[in-house]
Formats: sequence, structure tokens, C-alpha cells
Amino acid sequence: MTLDIKRLRADASRLQNERSKSRSSRETTGTTRAIRAALPEIYKLREDKVQWSAIAAALAAQGVVQGKDRVALTTNRLTALVRQIELQNEKRAAQAARKGVSPKAQKFAMQNQRLSLSSELKAETQAVEDRPSESEDDIRRLAFERVERMTEKD
Repeated sequence: MTLDIKRLRADASRLQNERSKSRSSRETTGTTRAIRAALPEIYKLREDKVQWSAIAAALAAQGVVQGKDRVALTTNRLTALVRQIELQNEKRAAQAARKGVSPKAQKFAMQNQRLSLSSELKAETQAVEDRPSESEDDIRRLAFERVERMTEKD
């Protein structure tokens, strides 16, 4: 089977232009867009202790549908879409926060960080640092003397 490359390019461009300019490229029924627009009001309804099932039924009565079969919006689908929108918003906020610091600057900052002990540990180690350090020769001599004492015959 051979493909017509020119037709493939033309069809792909046409379909891309026909696709809605929504935030979700997979949006087919407009449900996500409708819920995203109504999200502040959905939160207010939940604060007023309105159940998810009542909210879903109200949205379905206004024509909000789900799936290719265009079935009325269910409670489970509504809560899933609300959570999906919340996660998308959190992800966008995190990405926007990261854009404030360039990756190169962040990498440079990480490379130049010096590790240091906490203040509690520093206080304990200062007593050890005040002791004069022994040279390697002194350490070897002391170790040799210990061995000599252990091997001495009584």
C-alpha cells in the first residue's frame, strides 16, 4: 500500500485547523470546557453541601454529555473531570513557577552549594577540633607500643 504524501500533509493540516483551540486537544464533546468554565460555581455548590449527583444531573439537564455516545454526565465522570482539571491547573502553576528560574541558573546553583553541618552537630565537633592533631608518625608509634605490650612475655 502506497501513501500519497502530499494528500497526507494536506489532510493533516486541514484536520489540525478544524480542531478546536481548546486547552485539551482530545476534547470531543465540550464537557471539559463546560466544567472548566463552571468550576467556581461547582465549588460554591459543594460548599453549600449540594451532592455531586445533583450537580451532575443539573449539568446533564443543560446538555453536558460524555463520550461518543453522548450519554448524560454521571457523578463519577463529573468528579473525575473536576479532579483532572485541578491536576492540570496545579501542573500549569508548577510550570509557571519553574519558568522564573532558568534551568542553567538552577543547575549552577546546585553545583556551587557547599554542604555544611547543622548547628547542633557543629557544637559537638568543636570540642574535637580543639584537640591537637597527631601526626602519622605519632599514631604509628602508639600503635607499635600497644602491639609490643601485648606481645611481651611475662
